[in-house]
Amino acid sequence: MDVARIGERLFRGTLAPLVLGGTVAPYPAIGARVGWSLGAAAVPVDRALADRVHAARVRRARALAPVDDLAEIDDVEWALGAAFHDLLQAANPIFDAPLRRYAAVRILDVARASIDRAKPPSRVGEALARHTWFARIFAVKRTDTSVSHWLGSRRYLGREPPAMWQTWPERRRVSVARERIDFVDLAPLAVDRERLTQALAALLERTPLTDIATCTRQVPKFAWSEPALALLQTDGGLRLALRALDRAPAAEVDAALGRATRDVLSGPLRGRAGPVVTLLAERAVASLENEARRDAATATADTDARFALGIGAVAAARALATAPASRLRQDERARLSSALVVLASRVASPLPEPPAPPSIQLK
Repeated sequence: MDVARIGERLFRGTLAPLVLGGTVAPYPAIGARVGWSLGAAAVPVDRALADRVHAARVRRARALAPVDDLAEIDDVEWALGAAFHDLLQAANPIFDAPLRRYAAVRILDVARASIDRAKPPSRVGEALARHTWFARIFAVKRTDTSVSHWLGSRRYLGREPPAMWQTWPERRRVSVARERIDFVDLAPLAVDRERLTQALAALLERTPLTDIATCTRQVPKFAWSEPALALLQTDGGLRLALRALDRAPAAEVDAALGRATRDVLSGPLRGRAGPVVTLLAERAVASLENEARRDAATATADTDARFALGIGAVAAARALATAPASRLRQDERARLSSALVVLASRVASPLPEPPAPPSIQLK
């Protein structure tokens, strides 16, 4: 088996388009054994393409942190890239046939096992590096084309219709409609949709900054995981998460964070929810500085969004009350404290007792 050639195809067909944009082209399934050996293989990628990918990754990283450079792709990133490729392949409609479904199920099982083998990042820089590869996985969509003509109609899944239908379209009464389908909504599927979704959620746990940055997604629903909580426990990780969330619509972020926080505060991870409260407190303080965002947040009927802002405002007010006197002037402290109390009263009542946040950097 030519591992280097497989790595080259993975880089060209999946990893490079994930970073640069373009068409993702899955090849035959890679598997866990090969996926975990790609890091040691001399993958002969196009150097010009590799340089473009590297530059794009650095630009994405610099949007969140003042970094000068990034390391080349490592073993775990290769393996996760191969596993994502295989998740795409498991969703390929060609497997939706009686004698082929088992192959798709097997591909999904092996991909999930490979994902489970990967450890979450142990450093903030490692989390940022993984994010530069996988930040756009929810931008992957399949274009389905429906063609109606004088003889009937047909739907082409992920491929262009024959060129003959582009000839004399008026005479043949040809109507062409294209629809872009999210990866998680693809149909028909030869595998159980819930298991495919769970595998994607497991992959996101291995790149927690991506998990947080895409919290507004519909499927899989965002939930606070241990790797995401661990990332927020560091000041650098918290800053990255805040900057990543600022790039998404505030109301949608508040709704996603509120729902996930409500769940974590009532579940087994409540004792580790301090960093979540810190995050929400920082966002509540930031909302006071953005009048349009504050007014939209307090006017929304979404109970989850109001919950997130309410918990954050309460936590920020408590942190402000105990902050050293040298941090803020007395008049500034009074103004900010009053604004947070008003914000908390306007967006949610009653609120559960939030766990004490480890620290809140009021600015």
